[in-house]
Amino acid sequence: MNKPTIDNNTRNHLTQLQYTDNFTVEDVRTIVNDQMKGNLDDIEINIYHSNDLRIGRESGFDGSAIHLINEDLNINEVYYIFRGTVKFEDIYYNASGIATASNTEQIDDAEIFFDTVQRILPQQELKLYGDGHSLGGHLINSLALKKQVFTNVRGLNDAPINAYQMAQYDTMFSTYLTNKTGVENPQTLKEETITALARDFYKEQSKVISHTRVKGDPLYSQSFPGKLYIGEQIHYIGDLETRDFPDVGQYPLSNLAKYSPHLTLDKLRYESKVGSLFWLVRETDQRFGSEGVEYVMTNWQDILRRSAARPEGQLALGASGTYLLYTAQQALRSPGILYQSYEVKSNWHLVHNHTLDALISYYNEPHDTKQTIYQVQDVISGEYVLLNKQDLREFGLRYEHAIEQKYLILQELRTFLYQEIEDLYDGVKRDLNAKMTSLESSPGSIVSTPKRSTGGVLGGSFSDFRTLDRIEFDRSFKPMDEAITNPVYNVINQIENEINHLESFVSSFQATYLEMFATDESIASSIGTYAR
Repeated sequence: MNKPTIDNNTRNHLTQLQYTDNFTVEDVRTIVNDQMKGNLDDIEINIYHSNDLRIGRESGFDGSAIHLINEDLNINEVYYIFRGTVKFEDIYYNASGIATASNTEQIDDAEIFFDTVQRILPQQELKLYGDGHSLGGHLINSLALKKQVFTNVRGLNDAPINAYQMAQYDTMFSTYLTNKTGVENPQTLKEETITALARDFYKEQSKVISHTRVKGDPLYSQSFPGKLYIGEQIHYIGDLETRDFPDVGQYPLSNLAKYSPHLTLDKLRYESKVGSLFWLVRETDQRFGSEGVEYVMTNWQDILRRSAARPEGQLALGASGTYLLYTAQQALRSPGILYQSYEVKSNWHLVHNHTLDALISYYNEPHDTKQTIYQVQDVISGEYVLLNKQDLREFGLRYEHAIEQKYLILQELRTFLYQEIEDLYDGVKRDLNAKMTSLESSPGSIVSTPKRSTGGVLGGSFSDFRTLDRIEFDRSFKPMDEAITNPVYNVINQIENEINHLESFVSSFQATYLEMFATDESIASSIGTYAR
């Protein structure tokens, strides 16, 4: 696969351009000249902005497409770049779209923009690349998963996709969920079920997606239903010793709550409040939408003044005030909320790590401030695990060793089935044959019973013995009962299936591994000894 004309570091800077008003071709040429020490003078550049195409004005979506073309150099590439959070509409979509899966407005506009640009461009040998920061990373990843036509997509401190939202946005995925589960409404599926099926459905396209993340980025730590970072590689940069930002969606004292009834109750209240907040966001979005919420936020003073002028408004405001006071009092008495507040305050400086400026700064730091983590599915447990390069090598060797051990077990079982069991059966037959031969040679040893007779010369009686003169045994043996061999056959078949499954996995894993580390032959060659 040919490398893109523009390298990753330069793409980071081009993504930063998306935060400015419509940038120009000269802006692109300047960044490429500064970062790559080259120029694009021989390459035609065309730029398409969503604003110019009047797409995303209501939802807040903002994106651009940079098209590079030169037939002589065999260059025909498009770099789709989506912006992160700037406006109120973006904040609203983060809450109602990403966190609660209530709407798909910005993803829909991202797709409209993509389809519009694609209709303009020459499609022959066209390669598509994507970049997005924060909210923009969420959008470009969601679009790439649905379209399945991108060569390479990079999320920069990106927000995750939401599996429940993808079920609304991608009808093919929704149909897949229904076929797999029999459930008509994917929103009712358990989170572990829908995220596992999302990984399976988008398995191939996820291979082109990677995430570049500053260690300590607060967005990554936050949890919500349906959250999913899909893709094979996560590139950590910055201070790798930085701890993760607190996850405000999770009760911080869960480990202690196991031993304290008071904390257990506090945990239930905490989780209930978080669930209520998600419900409130969804209901608000369904009832009022972004325009209604924005109107309330802009005119809240006037709304309060008019409400206070009416008796029913006074009652509602009083009830609301009482509820807010009660909630505040509960929060002050909650160990979990107090501890979480302290943790957030103590780590507030990490918020800067989410910015694109921080990412670009750390991206150019020495190699020891970078680490690549790979998301790999454990074929035994089915769970996805995060592994670094050394762990990944050991992960592959673990499965090769497992295959080797299963072959040894299989060999022992076959030896037991075809040799040891037969030897035991032959031994039993030999013992029986020997006993039968011995009895046939001395049949009298089997039967020796007295026989009483009457009469005679004196009219008395006497006894003699009836003896067995000859005996012959049937020396034919029935075949060994299948009840003895079938369980062993079943175990052998099961292990053979496991070996085939593991070999298929290792073969696929080896191909991926070799691609990941094609430039490091010493590491790549250490995988694949047993791969078929």
